[in-house]
Amino acid sequence: MLEYNIRISGIKDGNHEYFFELDNKFFDTFNSSEITNADIKVTSILNKDGYRLKINLQIDGVIKSLLCDLCASEMDIKISNSFSVLLIETEEYLEDTDEIIYIKSMQNEVDISHLIFEGIELSIPSKREHSDEKDDKCDKDMMVLLDKYAKKKETKNDPRWDGLNKLKDLI
Repeated sequence: MLEYNIRISGIKDGNHEYFFELDNKFFDTFNSSEITNADIKVTSILNKDGYRLKINLQIDGVIKSLLCDLCASEMDIKISNSFSVLLIETEEYLEDTDEIIYIKSMQNEVDISHLIFEGIELSIPSKREHSDEKDDKCDKDMMVLLDKYAKKKETKNDPRWDGLNKLKDLI
């Protein structure tokens, strides 16, 4: 994706800012993404200090139309994330890590689209629920159905564990 390339050769020392606005088209290029509707702004600052290159990313925005884990209705999630990555020149093939991207010495640009995508994916909470504030509440009808059909498990005592439970009580 050419629009997410950052020039790294022939730049002066100091900070160089790049701004990106992401919409649905950005996420269409990533097949594994569950995000289909978003409004996200990304600020990227490339810091060059001699031969040292560092990219700082700040991601802020809203992911729309994600499903609530409790009621399965659509909801919006505000995200914010910031992280840094070092760019290190090498002629060897080395696998990138979370904090380091290896680039060739004659490379002119670096594509940060995957960095942005991973930063956004990691910003999504693992448990998505409505906040129960003013306009952000779970679907009442669905919650009633869930309560109605939820099977209450009766806990049976397994006789095989009785001996161990007695020991646990003695401790």
